[in-house]
Amino acid sequence: MSKLCTVCSTSVAKYKCPICTSGYCSVSCYKVHKSEPCTRPEPIQKHESPAVIAEDKDDEEEEKHRLGVDELRRVGESPRVRELLESPQMRELIEQVHKDADPVQAIRVLRQRAEFEQLVQAMLEATENPK
Repeated sequence: MSKLCTVCSTSVAKYKCPICTSGYCSVSCYKVHKSEPCTRPEPIQKHESPAVIAEDKDDEEEEKHRLGVDELRRVGESPRVRELLESPQMRELIEQVHKDADPVQAIRVLRQRAEFEQLVQAMLEATENPK
């Protein structure tokens, strides 16, 4: 089940604050969230079911792969990424991923296409090479 942005409450929270883990949907909502101080939540000491524990581990694993604000900024400022995103065909492919019920699988399929893989590689290079 998707959680809503804790700032605007209208869009799905795709990102989490690295400090308090509140979900937000965009850079603008992140900036609003960061305008107020936040703190790391206290761990809850209770006996949880194995299903809840497994879900928490999945969230932790996902968090390791989530891009931070600086990495997202570098992707957005990358000339190569911007160039590739100018293509109407590329925008259509991204829209397909956005609308797909299983976007992870949709990305796996699209990565077999050379033009989409170029975008993925350009995005990876942007996150790995700080200016």
